Amino acid sequence: MSFVLGNVSRILVNERAVSATVAGWTATHTRAVSEVTTVIESGARFVPGLMSGSLSLRGPQDSVDQTLHNEIKDAIGVDNSLLVSVFPDGTDIGKYAVTVLGDPSEFSVDASVTDAVGYVMTAQADESVDMGFIVHALTAETADGNGASIDRGVGSATTGGGVAVMHTTAFAGFTGNVVKIQHSTDNAVWADLVTFTNVTAISAERKFLARGTTINRYVRAVTDVTGSGSTTFLVALAPR
Repeated sequence: MSFVLGNVSRILVNERAVSATVAGWTATHTRAVSEVTTVIESGARFVPGLMSGSLSLRGPQDSVDQTLHNEIKDAIGVDNSLLVSVFPDGTDIGKYAVTVLGDPSEFSVDASVTDAVGYVMTAQADESVDMGFIVHALTAETADGNGASIDRGVGSATTGGGVAVMHTTAFAGFTGNVVKIQHSTDNAVWADLVTFTNVTAISAERKFLARGTTINRYVRAVTDVTGSGSTTFLVALAPR
């Protein structure tokens, strides 16, 4: 058993790495349940219903760069324009990831003469707060390549679909970068699972995998760049 302090958490909002202006975060996944108890039951019975959730960030107000706060401001009133991913144990491959595509439902700034100016932002999830793992660490790539494979374990294949996210925080020199997530049953023969939109600048994207989509035991990220340069990005996958 291993535990970690909150100070190893890292946070990405759209195309920005914003950990330096976040002091804490809270992710909440909820799912409605409907009672289906009948007269023949000896206890209450329920079936799962619609998913929802929210993600909150809090911390000191950045008075210089305003990177995080500009992302929040620009997303207010714009449907599905805030893609937030948090990583409780850092951004290495295979680490736990929590991601939400949503809309800011609350943004408050608090000031006191005895304390630093602070903020709280809550984003209401569209559909769900999804929980998965990092497929490509937040690192720079300068050439085409296949990433290390992740073994989800025996019997880990799922058929519930899921979501995949990509945050590109730096992009220079290249004219494009097509990133894919591939999956495999045997870690030898690979098939495309997700293909992200060709990246030509810093950006962020969420891809939805429909219910019924199978995600096999092994997964990896594949980088296909055009030209010469460097790009830094993170990819996460959350099976359902």
